[in-house]
Amino acid sequence: MSGRLLQLAWRNLWRNPRRTLIAMAAIGLGYAMLLFVACLMAGLRQQMIESGTGLVLSDMEVHAPGYYPDRPAHQTLGGRTGTDVSALVAAIAADPRVQAASPRVYGYGLVSATHQSAGVQLLGVVPDQEQKITVLQTRMIKGSYLTGRLPKGVVMGDKLAATIGVEVGSEIVLLTPAADGSTGNDLYTVAGMFHTGLDDMDRGLVLMSLASLQELLRLPPGRIHEVGIKLHEVTAAATTAAALEVQLGKTLPVRVRAWPELAPELADYVQFNRRVTFILFFIFFLLAVMGIVNTMLMAIIERTRELGMLMAVGMRPVQVVGLIVAEAASLAGASLVLGGALGAPLLWYLQVHGLNLGGDRGAVSLAGVVVGPLWYGRQDFTAYTQAALGLAVTALVSALYPALRAARFR
Repeated sequence: MSGRLLQLAWRNLWRNPRRTLIAMAAIGLGYAMLLFVACLMAGLRQQMIESGTGLVLSDMEVHAPGYYPDRPAHQTLGGRTGTDVSALVAAIAADPRVQAASPRVYGYGLVSATHQSAGVQLLGVVPDQEQKITVLQTRMIKGSYLTGRLPKGVVMGDKLAATIGVEVGSEIVLLTPAADGSTGNDLYTVAGMFHTGLDDMDRGLVLMSLASLQELLRLPPGRIHEVGIKLHEVTAAATTAAALEVQLGKTLPVRVRAWPELAPELADYVQFNRRVTFILFFIFFLLAVMGIVNTMLMAIIERTRELGMLMAVGMRPVQVVGLIVAEAASLAGASLVLGGALGAPLLWYLQVHGLNLGGDRGAVSLAGVVVGPLWYGRQDFTAYTQAALGLAVTALVSALYPALRAARFR
């Protein structure tokens, strides 16, 4: 397509500036809204993943084969002999894709206080290491997170505390089946309470030190159930898990699971989110087709005599088609520039200030995780590029019918 033809196409667009400006504004505003939606949906996906993996789950988990999902207390990494926990955690943390790793022990039991009791899940952690892979310590509403100053201290959800009628400083009794078949029980002190917004967690989770839970479950120090892992890039969890499993499997039988396998409901929602974004793109492209076809057809009808004269003096039909397609491409290019200029402030605002869902009570629960009250955007350059290329292709395709019609003029 020659520069002369592009120049002529651009001049032809402005022979009716009102119609061109209306079409350009409609397509540009639509593209800006598409950028806004893509940024917002990408931010929602990221927030949901971070919320779902940041409380307890973690980006990846290392288990003994057959341990997950039933989590039997006796099935630990390295079997009954256990493993060198420090060396295992160090080997995982040495991977450049890993940000941090922390050992864990799980148990299930009964918590009692005064005349009330409730079934709970017990999670034993190393507090300093656990805070590098999860953010439960940021959800404390009473008391404090686990510390070395209170070895027998536990942290529980606020709804669980209300159910059994305890406050910070109260004593509770934990009763649980131990790994050796006996029954473990001991007295503990409530060090603090958290609130996550997830009912199952707030009603059924008790957090304690790794050593305390190992003692309660009759597990020696070398026996743990899993290692939680925080990655630098959570979207690479699946490929990193496969590579890490091969690496660790050379010395220890393990299964490394990424968050999509550990939280399939969350993974399904992330895919649903991407499909919704694609559908919105498709709807916008249909609207763009109608706008461009209408603009080009009106322009051709108005210029019937002119196009006929050009063909009479030697312009070939293929050149007429090229001229109309060039006009559509020019319209799409100008609309992209306008849409990008309109969308840039929106994207900046979403990333810096976020979208308020309704104050402190605006948090919503989706797919087992809590999002809000501020919904932040996230740059999705892949989606932006796809939208721009899609608009360009849409413009060219939608101009073909008007162009072919013009090429058949006598």
